[in-house]
Amino acid sequence: MEEIRTDPISGRKVLIAEGRSERPSDYGVSGASHVQKTEADDNCPFCAGAEHRTPSPIREVLDEAGRWQVRVIPNKYPAVDAHSTISELGELRTPFSPPDQAYGSHEVVVESPRHLRDVTEISVEHLAIVLQVYRDRLQHWSTDQRMRYVQVFKNFGFAGGASIEHIHSQIVAIPFVPESVESELQGASRYHQRHQRCIFCDLLTQELEQRSRLVLESGRFAAFCAYAGRQPCETWVMPTAHQSDYRMLNDEDTYSLAKMLRQVLQKLHILISQLSYNLILHTLPFSNSGPDHYHWHFEIVPRTTHLAGFEWGTGLFINPLSPERAAKMLRETKV
Repeated sequence: MEEIRTDPISGRKVLIAEGRSERPSDYGVSGASHVQKTEADDNCPFCAGAEHRTPSPIREVLDEAGRWQVRVIPNKYPAVDAHSTISELGELRTPFSPPDQAYGSHEVVVESPRHLRDVTEISVEHLAIVLQVYRDRLQHWSTDQRMRYVQVFKNFGFAGGASIEHIHSQIVAIPFVPESVESELQGASRYHQRHQRCIFCDLLTQELEQRSRLVLESGRFAAFCAYAGRQPCETWVMPTAHQSDYRMLNDEDTYSLAKMLRQVLQKLHILISQLSYNLILHTLPFSNSGPDHYHWHFEIVPRTTHLAGFEWGTGLFINPLSPERAAKMLRETKV
């Protein structure tokens, strides 16, 4: 049965229409003609030995022999520019004002010196170090008074928007709070004002009790398929204890988080052929507002369906697999 579901936090609406998965198609898997490399080649700029092909590192995590294991570098092709200026028009801006310059910072986190494709190929311990680097870069940018928000994300696979397959993620610092994050903040704030509780905590309590969308739980973290997931098997991972800001994460918890993220991605790789996905961190903006009602979390969004005319025209997503069925399939997938 087709359903209209509303995300309880942001208010975003999604159509759950499982019947659409039966549609005939004259086309193969998107990106099937894109051949994925499985071995390093001389053209990869992220492999150890090719450091001269990238900008100088902002930060490196070294092993006992002094060799880098995780490397943070400026993006050579940034979406935003640290040399731009921030507009001072503010409320004086009109629809006919000249566009703002894209001020901000764009970094790449090279997650391994080896030519690997995904976090499922590195150890839990190594992934925990990557998660600590995310936290430390957030802490760094929080001291810059010009920045309001930092988006940490990973694009994996052709359909996920990755241009280089060597394992990496990206960090973009910007001087404003994005609209999608603002809608989450506002929805969470309204709920807290009405009930004096965090909506994410209540949502998580419900998921742990009902278990119909639960994928994994470890005590400190839980993974569940989103009630109004935009894509099949969209999975959220969040701490079970209330924590508004990813910067609050301690080193011990990064190991537990790394273990869970790796397990979820292993299951997705087994379940979905030629998996592409986006991994997105949602955390509190750099301000003193919202610590009681916001709850940081990762969203893993497999890219198995594509935006077409209806989606572009309405802004609504169509998900051809119910979150309950997706969670059952993920739970039953052994890694």
